[in-house]
Amino acid sequence: MAEYNIVGYETLTVADSAISLTGATTGQSFVGRLETAQIRARGDGTDPTSSEGVLINPGDAIVMSESEIRNTAFIRTGSSSGVLKGHFYSAHATAFSGGGV
Repeated sequence: MAEYNIVGYETLTVADSAISLTGATTGQSFVGRLETAQIRARGDGTDPTSSEGVLINPGDAIVMSESEIRNTAFIRTGSSSGVLKGHFYSAHATAFSGGGV
Protein backbone atom coordinates (compact mmCIF):
# COMPACT_ATOMS: atom_id res chain seq x y z
CA MET A 1 0.00 0.00 0.00
CA ALA A 2 1.30 3.44 -0.93
CA GLU A 3 2.15 5.73 1.93
CA TYR A 4 0.82 9.27 1.89
CA ASN A 5 0.80 12.16 4.31
CA ILE A 6 -1.49 15.08 4.97
CA VAL A 7 0.45 18.18 3.96
CA GLY A 8 -2.24 20.82 4.38
CA TYR A 9 -5.84 21.69 5.14
CA GLU A 10 -8.14 24.31 3.68
CA THR A 11 -11.57 25.77 4.28
CA LEU A 12 -12.74 27.59 1.14
CA THR A 13 -15.87 29.75 1.20
CA VAL A 14 -17.35 29.71 -2.29
CA ALA A 15 -19.29 32.93 -2.90
CA ASP A 16 -20.54 34.81 -5.99
CA SER A 17 -17.08 35.30 -7.55
CA ALA A 18 -15.05 32.41 -8.95
CA ILE A 19 -12.40 31.20 -6.48
CA SER A 20 -9.80 28.43 -6.40
CA LEU A 21 -8.09 26.43 -3.68
CA THR A 22 -5.01 28.22 -2.38
CA GLY A 23 -3.01 25.20 -1.20
CA ALA A 24 -2.11 24.01 -4.69
CA THR A 25 1.62 24.17 -3.99
CA THR A 26 1.46 21.99 -0.89
CA GLY A 27 0.06 18.73 -2.20
CA GLN A 28 -0.36 16.33 -5.08
CA SER A 29 -4.05 15.80 -4.36
CA PHE A 30 -7.01 17.24 -2.48
CA VAL A 31 -9.80 15.29 -0.81
CA GLY A 32 -12.69 17.24 0.66
CA ARG A 33 -16.42 17.60 1.13
CA LEU A 34 -18.81 20.41 0.29
CA GLU A 35 -20.89 21.83 3.12
CA THR A 36 -23.67 24.40 3.32
CA ALA A 37 -24.79 25.20 -0.28
CA GLN A 38 -24.62 24.02 -3.89
CA ILE A 39 -21.71 25.18 -6.08
CA ARG A 40 -20.36 24.67 -9.61
CA ALA A 41 -16.80 23.91 -10.70
CA ARG A 42 -14.79 24.07 -13.91
CA GLY A 43 -11.35 22.54 -14.30
CA ASP A 44 -10.53 23.68 -17.83
CA GLY A 45 -9.08 27.05 -16.83
CA THR A 46 -12.35 28.91 -17.51
CA ASP A 47 -14.26 30.36 -14.58
CA PRO A 48 -17.62 28.72 -13.86
CA THR A 49 -20.84 30.70 -13.58
CA SER A 50 -23.86 30.09 -11.38
CA SER A 51 -25.39 28.11 -14.27
CA GLU A 52 -22.33 26.65 -16.07
CA GLY A 53 -19.93 24.05 -14.70
CA VAL A 54 -20.06 20.75 -12.86
CA LEU A 55 -22.79 20.86 -10.22
CA ILE A 56 -21.68 19.90 -6.71
CA ASN A 57 -24.22 19.41 -3.94
CA PRO A 58 -23.73 19.69 -0.16
CA GLY A 59 -22.36 16.42 1.15
CA ASP A 60 -20.59 15.55 -2.11
CA ALA A 61 -16.98 14.39 -1.84
CA ILE A 62 -14.41 16.10 -4.04
CA VAL A 63 -11.18 14.37 -5.08
CA MET A 64 -8.77 16.40 -7.19
CA SER A 65 -5.37 15.74 -8.74
CA GLU A 66 -2.53 18.24 -8.65
CA SER A 67 -3.38 19.70 -12.07
CA GLU A 68 -7.08 19.94 -11.16
CA ILE A 69 -6.18 21.84 -7.99
CA ARG A 70 -4.29 24.40 -10.10
CA ASN A 71 -6.94 24.71 -12.84
CA THR A 72 -10.30 24.39 -11.06
CA ALA A 73 -12.42 27.33 -9.94
CA PHE A 74 -15.67 27.24 -7.95
CA ILE A 75 -18.70 29.53 -7.69
CA ARG A 76 -22.00 29.29 -5.78
CA THR A 77 -25.24 28.67 -7.65
CA GLY A 78 -27.63 30.64 -5.44
CA SER A 79 -27.61 33.28 -2.74
CA SER A 80 -25.89 31.13 -0.08
CA SER A 81 -22.17 30.47 -0.11
CA GLY A 82 -20.85 26.92 -0.12
CA VAL A 83 -18.03 25.85 2.17
CA LEU A 84 -15.48 23.35 0.89
CA LYS A 85 -13.27 21.71 3.53
CA GLY A 86 -10.55 19.19 2.96
CA HIS A 87 -6.97 17.99 3.15
CA PHE A 88 -4.07 18.12 0.73
CA TYR A 89 -2.04 14.90 0.46
CA SER A 90 1.45 13.95 -0.65
CA ALA A 91 0.00 11.18 -2.89
CA HIS A 92 -1.65 11.43 -6.29
CA ALA A 93 -5.46 11.42 -6.37
CA THR A 94 -5.51 7.93 -7.92
CA ALA A 95 -4.42 6.59 -4.53
CA PHE A 96 -7.87 7.60 -3.25
CA SER A 97 -10.47 7.06 -5.98
CA GLY A 98 -9.15 7.81 -9.44
CA GLY A 99 -9.33 11.60 -9.26
CA GLY A 100 -11.85 14.02 -10.66
CA VAL A 101 -14.18 16.68 -9.35
